[in-house]
Amino acid sequence: MGNWRHWQQQHFFWLGAFISGTLILVCYGFVLQLPFFFDDLPIMTWLGCHNWADILLQSNENDYYRPLAFSIYKLGLFFPLGIRQIALHATNLIIYWLSALLVMQVVQLCDQDHWRAILASALFAVFPFMFRALPWITAMPHLLVTWLTLLAVYAALRAERDNTARWWGISLLATALAPLAHESGVTCSVIVGGVVITQYGVRSGRRRMMGILAGLALNVAGVLWHQYIPGIRATHMIGLDSWFEGSMFFLHGLVYPIAPIIGWLVFRQGWHDFTLIGMSSLLLFALLLWRAYHTQEWRWIARNVWWWGCGGVIAVMFLTFDSLFNSPRVLALASPGITMLWAGIIMEAGKLLRSTRGQRLAQGILASAIIIQNIAFLNTPRSLHLSLNHIYQQVLDVAKEESNAPIGFVNLPDWLSYKQKTYSLVTEGVLFLPFYSNIGEFIQVNIGWKATDSALFSPVLQELEPMWFGFHQNSLDWEQMRQFLVTHHTIWLSRYRNGQFELDRAGSISVEQSPSSSEPLVRFDGGPVIESVSAQQTQAETWAVTLTWFALGPLEDGEIFVHVRDANNNLVAQVDGPALGGLLPIWLWQSGDRIYDVRQITVPKDGGPYTVQVGLYNSQGRLPAFIYDSRCAHDAATVISIGK
Repeated sequence: MGNWRHWQQQHFFWLGAFISGTLILVCYGFVLQLPFFFDDLPIMTWLGCHNWADILLQSNENDYYRPLAFSIYKLGLFFPLGIRQIALHATNLIIYWLSALLVMQVVQLCDQDHWRAILASALFAVFPFMFRALPWITAMPHLLVTWLTLLAVYAALRAERDNTARWWGISLLATALAPLAHESGVTCSVIVGGVVITQYGVRSGRRRMMGILAGLALNVAGVLWHQYIPGIRATHMIGLDSWFEGSMFFLHGLVYPIAPIIGWLVFRQGWHDFTLIGMSSLLLFALLLWRAYHTQEWRWIARNVWWWGCGGVIAVMFLTFDSLFNSPRVLALASPGITMLWAGIIMEAGKLLRSTRGQRLAQGILASAIIIQNIAFLNTPRSLHLSLNHIYQQVLDVAKEESNAPIGFVNLPDWLSYKQKTYSLVTEGVLFLPFYSNIGEFIQVNIGWKATDSALFSPVLQELEPMWFGFHQNSLDWEQMRQFLVTHHTIWLSRYRNGQFELDRAGSISVEQSPSSSEPLVRFDGGPVIESVSAQQTQAETWAVTLTWFALGPLEDGEIFVHVRDANNNLVAQVDGPALGGLLPIWLWQSGDRIYDVRQITVPKDGGPYTVQVGLYNSQGRLPAFIYDSRCAHDAATVISIGK
């Protein structure tokens, strides 16, 4: 009988491990593709110039003290670039999966219900507000403190169940380490004590109370130790000024399965978010109290509500509501209590039906509805991350060629967010470059050298209807942009096309040059000349055509047109506008400028050959165009053929 029970337990454990692991990979497997970004940049830079003693004996980057997490980052530096990013992102996923396994084990120890345990683990794996905790590696402190707290709780429960001091030792070790992972870890011992007392009571538990008090002493000692760390950020209870709003934020996390409905009512119907969240929470607590009264099963409710409250109290005390709104990852420590509570709600809701089949069906429908809803939501930040990752991988590819330096990037996005939010009290955007970092640091951290710059140029921005988006650096005016172009060897322009950002080579400009000694390819009366033209196929249907212009002086009134015609002289594409993707209008050209103007041309891949025609026009009409001494028909000079 004992062997059968052991086999059954192992069977359910591995089933739960497979389900939670699969869900985590489905929702977050994409992070293995990501470079270091956002807060990774200053932190990885800090690590490069500090040793192990600095990590252990002084405040870390940005005046925090998180030596456990920073030690893991430091170990990651032993991997070569390229592998380093994958290894540390994988570490985040592994910590999250191990936490999901511990959620399952805690529920199994407390409630003796395999299916409830598996469900809690699955709900934890797709908890929606973790989308700000997994994708960048320096959010690891939130994952570590959650895992250590779960380990401390599980070990304490095992110690009480098996009546052994060895597991209390493991629990106390995890409790001591939790504040070294993240500041919220000081509540670890309080969570452990509340869970153990709720489950086993205080009577006949001398060892139990000694273990709980020892955990409290370790966390108090950790707080005192923080006071002796040089340079650590001073802590002020600024969150108390907005305690009501902060509390509503954590209630928002507690009622997360119905929070999308709240979001819909807020954004589509104009209802008040705090009112809806408050009413929903009161209704939830009323139903839980009613169920506890009728079934006399109150421990699972008290245990998980306690965990949720303790997991959020530090954030509410020390963070403003604005910080909470922008950092849903602070719900990480509270998430085990929240998801275990909802696993219990689902199982208890099914029990309201009489037949066993009806109970299982109802439980399956409710569980599937929440899990599918969360997966669908997590697909949104996933798509945003991948959209930005696409262009940042292109940035890294460009930067790998040091001959491109100094490189100028224009209109690099640093954050994206869909305009239609799902959760009313949470920002759902994706950030890549914080205001306190730059593209040069991004490249240095990811490939090892720094020789770049970036700019925002308002005239060539385009509106992205489904999204809010931000760009890196300050906007330049026309004269500042000309100087930016002059001081960089190659210029790359970010554009949003076909649902994602693309990085195009816009060209470059060199100044104080002499005209080519050879006859120009095209001459325009009263305007510049085209010295040469080249073309390179960059994708199946895209060609980069480089027009090399030489300016004899500025034109106060002038525009460039580039037309592409097929064999039947039909116009199939045109890329009109100022040079360098719109960055250098012709009225900014100066005598002696040599402009390498790259035009991205898309034509059907199976057609061709196509001819590329170039011309200039102003308010009076087209400028006369000549190839050698012959005037071009319609003043459109055919400069090159592309395609088959």
